[in-house]
Amino acid sequence: MARKLAKTSSSNIPPEIIEIILSKLLSVKSLLRFKAVSKSWNTIISYPLFIQNHLDCSNNSPNNNLFLRRYTNSTDRGFPLVKLERGKIHAGGISVENIPNGYNVILCECNDVLLLTDRCSEKKYALWNPSTRRARHLATRYELNGDYVVDHGICYDKITGDFKVVFIFATKYAIYSCNNYSWTKKDLGTNCRNIGFTGSGIFVDGATYWILGVESKNISGTQLVYFDSTTDKLKVLRMPEQLYDDKIYFLSCNMASLRGSLCLYSYNYRDNSVHIWIKEKGIDFGDNRTNWKEFVTVGYLRLRYLWMTPLCFVENKVVIQEKSIRFVSTEKTVEEFLAVDVYRGRFIPYRDSLYFPAGVKTIRA
Repeated sequence: MARKLAKTSSSNIPPEIIEIILSKLLSVKSLLRFKAVSKSWNTIISYPLFIQNHLDCSNNSPNNNLFLRRYTNSTDRGFPLVKLERGKIHAGGISVENIPNGYNVILCECNDVLLLTDRCSEKKYALWNPSTRRARHLATRYELNGDYVVDHGICYDKITGDFKVVFIFATKYAIYSCNNYSWTKKDLGTNCRNIGFTGSGIFVDGATYWILGVESKNISGTQLVYFDSTTDKLKVLRMPEQLYDDKIYFLSCNMASLRGSLCLYSYNYRDNSVHIWIKEKGIDFGDNRTNWKEFVTVGYLRLRYLWMTPLCFVENKVVIQEKSIRFVSTEKTVEEFLAVDVYRGRFIPYRDSLYFPAGVKTIRA
């Protein structure tokens, strides 16, 4: 009787009210359980707009400063989990059973869908969502054999709902469509190379970006390259004008994602300052529409290494990582985090997400 009454009461609640209530829940585990309540709840939680709104809430949550280290420890297969807050670093771990068997390296991420590989062979790849524990192996077959991979990336096409995995080679690039279970290989029309500590592709605001060395008849040097999912083409986006000025002594440019926006940053070794630019929202098609705003200049920051990267915001401060040293930086001050061994290496953002490629050929980790 009580169960029947609860069912009747739930059916009297308007669907839009149920959607609002469910959208307030950030826990993916809870939402997955609620999909079994009824067909209507399953439809609401599976709807693409609900999934995107849920991810937006996760990104805007004050507790979203979580990161996964790209590599597993030598002692186990768990990716170390790191949380940054108010000058402290908290280190933990993702349980071993969550990770697809045989994978121990995170190459890149898109909407919390991670591209994994094996550091020993790097000939097998899988997509994995650590929140839902869903995984899917990619059939590479002959398409990637014999070619040196310059870089990787994942791009989500919101129009078709397709996750596209992009492999960039020296003169070609390959696209794996999760909707079609197929590879497409295309010519670059130029030569590309990896230029060091730039990491893999970053998905921001509908496009995936890389910093690459490009050599062709029309263009040469370090370039900001992005993948346009609507045309499946790689294009070059003009960087801030200061980075083209030979009189300013910037070291090689790098990129990161801060609060859902693409940022470029570079170190001026003459005055020991880090300059960070933020790109306006939207995918640009042409130099004249590219708008960069200098977000912050962090002075008196002498780097011990040439590699560094902004990670996230903690309150109103930008967290900068330099090897094993972590800084909270504002325009005028540099404060060092309370030291905790969080393992040297680069990090991937981690937040709760319901995203995963559609299709029936999905396995559970």
